[in-house]
Amino acid sequence: MMEEHAKRLHPIKIPFEFWKLLKGNVFFIIMLYVLNFGSEKMYMKVLQIGFLVYLVWKVISVILKWYTYKYQIKEGTLYITSGLVSKSYRTVPLHKVQNVQQRTTLFHKIFRLTSLTFETGMTGDQGSVPFEMISQKEAERLEGEYASKQELPVIEADIPEERVAEGMEPAIEKTIHFTPSKHDVLKASFTSLSFLALIPILATLYNTLDDFIDLENAEGFLAKLLDTWWIITIVITGLICVAVAFGIVSTFVKYGKYEISSDHERIYIKKGVLDESAFSIRKEKVQAVEITQSIIKRVLGLAEVKLISAGSTGDEELETNTLYPFLSIERAYGMVEEILPAYKVERSMRSLSKQAFKIRMLRPSFFWILSTLAIYYFKPSLWYISLILLVLIYTLRIMDYKNSRYLLNDEFIQFKSGSLETSLFITKRSKVIQIEVERSKLQKLFGLATIETINRSKPVHHTKLQDVSVEYADEFYTWYMDRTKNIQVE
Repeated sequence: MMEEHAKRLHPIKIPFEFWKLLKGNVFFIIMLYVLNFGSEKMYMKVLQIGFLVYLVWKVISVILKWYTYKYQIKEGTLYITSGLVSKSYRTVPLHKVQNVQQRTTLFHKIFRLTSLTFETGMTGDQGSVPFEMISQKEAERLEGEYASKQELPVIEADIPEERVAEGMEPAIEKTIHFTPSKHDVLKASFTSLSFLALIPILATLYNTLDDFIDLENAEGFLAKLLDTWWIITIVITGLICVAVAFGIVSTFVKYGKYEISSDHERIYIKKGVLDESAFSIRKEKVQAVEITQSIIKRVLGLAEVKLISAGSTGDEELETNTLYPFLSIERAYGMVEEILPAYKVERSMRSLSKQAFKIRMLRPSFFWILSTLAIYYFKPSLWYISLILLVLIYTLRIMDYKNSRYLLNDEFIQFKSGSLETSLFITKRSKVIQIEVERSKLQKLFGLATIETINRSKPVHHTKLQDVSVEYADEFYTWYMDRTKNIQVE
């Protein structure tokens, strides 16, 4: 009954898996069948036959895996069957899906396909349900099935009276919050330092050419040519222009079609020109917000906003849970409040006490102690490195002390910490699953403590703030215990 209307992935997945198989084994193929072609050695013949049997078995298994993998959505539940000899059955209720991720690579575009992934809150391999090769129409159908099974609150104020009278559902309208301008792309290309990626590419190109062309004579010619100052100026200018152009193009390919939008229930993030990805998450699944700034971004007044969600966000390389990483700091704060009206970012927070500064200056650095012992044992003449390291450690501690802030604001809590890179963490009491308050012996002497929040994510998200006053730690504990007032028992 279940297999009558069950569907398979697109057949193009078979040659795609063949390509991945060849790419992953190209070294062995060259070694066994190209460099040792016609070898009379017995062990080499055994290896060639054995590897050929392995390839044939993998080819057959790819075909069988595609043929036996079937899926069907029935009554709000996704059913998946796979396996020929050993059958595997999996059921995933659609209301358990946390996030939806769509990715369309250049390969997908050629065949007008896409990939879709349902992310659940489970850990391990069971945490995601990928549909690697499906049509755009099928992806829209699956997303529609998912959206229709979510238990959403009905907000009557948003539904026109005439549509209610007709018994029609309101059309969901998206609000576009951000699309990068040309100025944003230029700023991102410099801030991300993407132009530096040209250096290893040029080095690889040089080594490759050196294998085929004798570059020693060319180097001598170039050395004589570069004796002239104006030629050096032209070469350096040309290299800078090429590096900048490379950075702009690579940044545009990654962020050129970025779009952040939302409706009353979900947040949508789209990005990519050649390799497109789309991510959506229900607002109620957002467990916390993290706003980070590297030292370069702090100088330029930029910030990156990350959404910490209960489910996995798929491939980490896609950074699907990250809003545009080069927003101005004020725009980042404003966008959080626009997209998530339930969240509020307070600009003014409490700084750490003078006692916290003292303890950070007195707290021993075991890394510095071990490094110093190693220097004095192996190379005493480099004693000054120990001094430089000590100055660096205490400079970072002072910066972290200056940057550290905290605030309890009704049901919200905010932490900010970091030295070279700062992180502002914002979450609601109802989203915190556990807290911890710790006090070391040294902290007890200064009346301080370390507080920590734990939020549901994959992996579980821990946020610590060291050296707050013990009074604030008690207030923090009381604040969390008051969450029982919001628990309703039916």
